[in-house]
Amino acid sequence: MKWNVLTAIFKRDFVSYFSSPTGYVFICVFVVLSALATFWPPEFFASNLANLDQLSHWLPFIMLVFIPAITMSAWAEERRQGTDELLLTLPASDFDVVLGKYLAGVAIFTVSLLFSAVSIYTVFQYGLGDPDVGLYISTYIGYWFMGIAMIAIGMVASFLTANLTVGFILGMLFNMPLALFGVANWFVKDPAWAELIRRWSAVYQFGDFKRGVLSLGGMAYFVAIAAVMVYVSMILIGRRHWQSRDDGKYMLAHYLTRALALLAIAVGVTVVIQDRNALRADVSSAKLSTLSPNTLNLLSELRENKEVKSIKVDAYVSPHVPTDYAAVKLNLISTLEEIKSLSAGKIEVAVHEIPNYGPEAELAEKNFGIVPQEQTISTGGEYKNEEFFMGIAVTSGLDKVVTPFVNKGIPIEYELIRSIMTVSEKQRPKLGVINTGVPIMNPDGSLRGDWPLITELRKQYEVVSVDAAQPIRGTYDVLLAVQPSMLSPDAFDHFVDAIRAGIPTAVLEDPFPYFYPANMPGTGEEKQSQMMGMFGGGQAEPKGDIDQLWRLLGIRVNPMEVIWQNYEPEASVRSMQDPQFVFIDAGNGNKQAFNQNLDVSSGLNQLLLLYPGAITRVDDSKLKFEQIIASGVGNSGTAPARLLQRVEQGQPNGENVPRQQTKDGYILAAHITGPPPEDDSALNAPAKEGVDLADAPENAEASVKAKKANQRDMNVIVVTDIDWIIPSFFTIRDIGEENFLPATQNVPFILNIIDELAGIDRFMDIRKRARDHRTLAKIDEATAESRKQAADDQDAFLKEITKQEEEARATMMKAIEEVESSSASDRDKAVLLEQVRMREQQRLDAKVRALASQRRREIKQIDYDLDNKVRAVQDRYKLYAILIPPIPPLLLALAVFFRRRELERQGVSRERLK
Repeated sequence: MKWNVLTAIFKRDFVSYFSSPTGYVFICVFVVLSALATFWPPEFFASNLANLDQLSHWLPFIMLVFIPAITMSAWAEERRQGTDELLLTLPASDFDVVLGKYLAGVAIFTVSLLFSAVSIYTVFQYGLGDPDVGLYISTYIGYWFMGIAMIAIGMVASFLTANLTVGFILGMLFNMPLALFGVANWFVKDPAWAELIRRWSAVYQFGDFKRGVLSLGGMAYFVAIAAVMVYVSMILIGRRHWQSRDDGKYMLAHYLTRALALLAIAVGVTVVIQDRNALRADVSSAKLSTLSPNTLNLLSELRENKEVKSIKVDAYVSPHVPTDYAAVKLNLISTLEEIKSLSAGKIEVAVHEIPNYGPEAELAEKNFGIVPQEQTISTGGEYKNEEFFMGIAVTSGLDKVVTPFVNKGIPIEYELIRSIMTVSEKQRPKLGVINTGVPIMNPDGSLRGDWPLITELRKQYEVVSVDAAQPIRGTYDVLLAVQPSMLSPDAFDHFVDAIRAGIPTAVLEDPFPYFYPANMPGTGEEKQSQMMGMFGGGQAEPKGDIDQLWRLLGIRVNPMEVIWQNYEPEASVRSMQDPQFVFIDAGNGNKQAFNQNLDVSSGLNQLLLLYPGAITRVDDSKLKFEQIIASGVGNSGTAPARLLQRVEQGQPNGENVPRQQTKDGYILAAHITGPPPEDDSALNAPAKEGVDLADAPENAEASVKAKKANQRDMNVIVVTDIDWIIPSFFTIRDIGEENFLPATQNVPFILNIIDELAGIDRFMDIRKRARDHRTLAKIDEATAESRKQAADDQDAFLKEITKQEEEARATMMKAIEEVESSSASDRDKAVLLEQVRMREQQRLDAKVRALASQRRREIKQIDYDLDNKVRAVQDRYKLYAILIPPIPPLLLALAVFFRRRELERQGVSRERLK
């Protein structure tokens, strides 16, 4: 290789492109088209994400126009001007000539791409929002790799003709498969074939770059295309050596075979690299595609597990999703691709972007029960319902875990890796749910009526209902008991025996069940019979002695007291103002609100318990006692549960309930571990039924020793509330509502408790992880005042409408009162009252209907005005996006023009310049 010749060819082609106004025209067209593709699609403002997703979708089609404009003159222009013979007589190889021209085309494209990157980033940074710089750079690096492949293909087209127009058209046609393969479903009806074709498109291979990941697999695809096409160009430029020979036709077949062999090698190398794509770097500032260390460890275990053959993940998403779910879809696809790339081929991923109706939608419902779900979407100040797909199904053999809909609040990485690890295991851990009478699970095994907690646990555990009326037999990895004080005395004894035997157990016991005060007794309340007595009254049923459990665990829980706390975070249920709503977070004044030394509670942000009790450790207990969560210090205290019960039943004296404030915080959840007390009756019981210790003391002593040897330590987590696991908290978690308890993590906490007791710690950190995407913050700021004004106008109008309705009702009541106070006889008065009521009611109904109609019209008008204002702001930034990008290349073009003119005027006499 002769670098001086290669450099000369490179400089000649590069400078000649920029010395002509045509080059700048094409660059201006390229940056304008890039800006249009970025900012003008409706999906850009609809998704509200400061990224280049829209440009990434359209760039391959833009390059179909721009790349041939660069490459059409690579060789066709040399032939047209007759300079090709001059190049071929240079003391250089064909490879030097081809590589020099190729690098010149790459350099021209790089300069154009830099113009586009700088101008679009300027619009983002100063007009729309702060983009993720790492993600932005990664995306443009991906564009560059895509460009070097398409330039190599365009050069092949140029070597085939001496006509610039034909070279341009051929360049478009040759590059078209790279772009069209990405939309294979447009022309291939079979979904399997369409997906196979799409995987070899530029858009699909560019996917890692779009997510902020620089991957060797993505680079290998584009570099392989470039290498093969550069070799084909060398064949075409070198055909002059063998075309005139007698064996020319055989040489053509020879070189064609060589090219095909090189193509096969390139495809093979690309497939191998992508299947074992370990060299990847997430360069996004927010690490949007980086998996947590625990996930990486689990994937490493999966790769080494010889028993797991393959796992299939099918994701069903709609092509277009509402703004609120754009980040969810992006996170889902990104996480899937990352997991697939790091699984060494064991995890197969198929992302199905399908419409709500059609053959693929029917297949999703038939195979996995995944259907488009209706969600309430906020658009401006208006709410509307939209249906779309966002479900995943993980299968391995006959085992499967299905998430019918991935809502905004669901941690996607956790959902995926948990499902993958669950189906990869031969047997799931067994969770027994004690049937205490709290209807969290159907005892008959039917899924209908199960609480979301049980539905969530079924994705990881084999969940079974346990009837404690009989001794608890069998092997359980963990037990869950919600309000065990409702058990009958015998059932409660069996439950305590299970704890004493060392079965890990989660105990949720509430002195005041806030959401179920009528039919669910608190710890200290009597349990009423479900059967009504002869005279209509309920009869109390016997309950187990809950103090028996507390004594075993070495703790005290006052059944007649609840905890209150004078603290409410900024983002909370502000309208309730209930001190018994106890928020656990760093702001409640207790540095030990969360025990950061325990996996079950470390890293959590906030919990909300409703009317909880408190746990106190017995001083002489030898068991290990670990505080998990606690109320605030100096702002919390106790209140009598029974007085609050009467308040809840209708007595409006909630503010008068005596509350005692203390300096210390209260422990609301604790982890108790250790062997049961040595003097416990279970250990001192005879080995066999009917054996008397007095008659056989040696046998009795041996029996006790055997029991001690086989005895497992107790492992119990106690939480003094049950309201914190009600379905509403799962709904709050799922919808990810930003204005309603956004930081509350009740769901991760209960799942952490179950995992901790079952000895499973691999999902806890993953469960807490979230990804933040940059949004169009400046657009939100620019429209915030308009949205606030629209909301104020709507509130003021609704107040006026309500006032008019109240006045109309007052007029009706006044007319009735006038009749009632008249001196007419009772009979006449009754007739008049009926007439007045009918007449005034008709007037009131007519007035209400008119006001309702007026309210609908006014609200629609307010929403319409708001939409127009928001659209005006968006249109203004769209205009900026079109005007700003072409300015830099135009300024450079003017500078070059005037510089060339100045050089042309040098040495020319003044007379000739006139």
